[in-house]
Amino acid sequence: MKQLTYFLFVAIIALSSCSHGMNKSILEPMSVDELKANIKDTTFTDFYDLAQQLRKWIISSDVRQAKYGDISYKRLNKYVTHIRDTSFFGKKERIWEEDYAKLYPDYSQQVDSIMNYWRTYRESYNMDSLVTIEFSDLWKEYYSYSSDVRKVNIGFRITPLKGTIDQLVFRYEMKAKVNNDGSISLFNGHRCIASSPISKPRTLYWEADYSDEKILKSYSATEVKRDYDFNIELVNVRINGENYEDKLNAIPEPVKMALKYCTKEYNWYEDDIIRMFLNSDYKDFAEYCQPLVEEEMKKYDKGVYDLLKAFYDDDEND
Repeated sequence: MKQLTYFLFVAIIALSSCSHGMNKSILEPMSVDELKANIKDTTFTDFYDLAQQLRKWIISSDVRQAKYGDISYKRLNKYVTHIRDTSFFGKKERIWEEDYAKLYPDYSQQVDSIMNYWRTYRESYNMDSLVTIEFSDLWKEYYSYSSDVRKVNIGFRITPLKGTIDQLVFRYEMKAKVNNDGSISLFNGHRCIASSPISKPRTLYWEADYSDEKILKSYSATEVKRDYDFNIELVNVRINGENYEDKLNAIPEPVKMALKYCTKEYNWYEDDIIRMFLNSDYKDFAEYCQPLVEEEMKKYDKGVYDLLKAFYDDDEND
């Protein structure tokens, strides 16, 4: 009996030495020899980096040490390997896809119809079809007692295209031709309002702001046209009693964003459109799968799942 006990003891020691430190608690750093025995590629290096981050986080709290101190490197590694197993989750995903299809039909055709309706609506209120605006002239005012420029006014040629314009609001930004990207920045754009009816082409003037005036007071209109562009954005056109800005603001926000930024082939705002128009409880496939994935991870090893979730949820680790 004593001989049997001795052999069992020797076997346990042998197994412990073969583990190369993997049976240790993650609160205990591995020795250099243990690391050498385990490091075969970057996979283990990445794993040990994670373990070090977890150790540092756990030992900063007595409560965390009590909750997670019994988790070994082997247990943590087994869990990490499992959740990275694409074959396991691939099988689960195929099952989830079938269940998802029963809950949520394919809304793509309905979304296309919604987009086509609002695309046509937007085009019917296209302000660019009502008026053209372009830089035309400079009108400089001088001090009575000297030849210095007191004020620079920028003249824009405004041409109605579909009848009398009751009111016009636009923004502009002057940019050098050599680096003009065609945009108008939020802070450097200038707002212009024409509140009197415009029934035929005419040039209206607005005072230049300080930054533009510093440039323009030494320029002629011809020189400005040679060196600078005026990027112009229509804000509102009132014609026949209708404010086109209000009409365009009636386009629902996710549709408006999709029309502005997306292609017909790919619509990043499709989920929001479905929730707004077709199914308020709709979830995309990734959103649907998230709790199912978490449940599988929790089922595999709740202790390690709780550790990693608490670690990544902790604001201190951001």
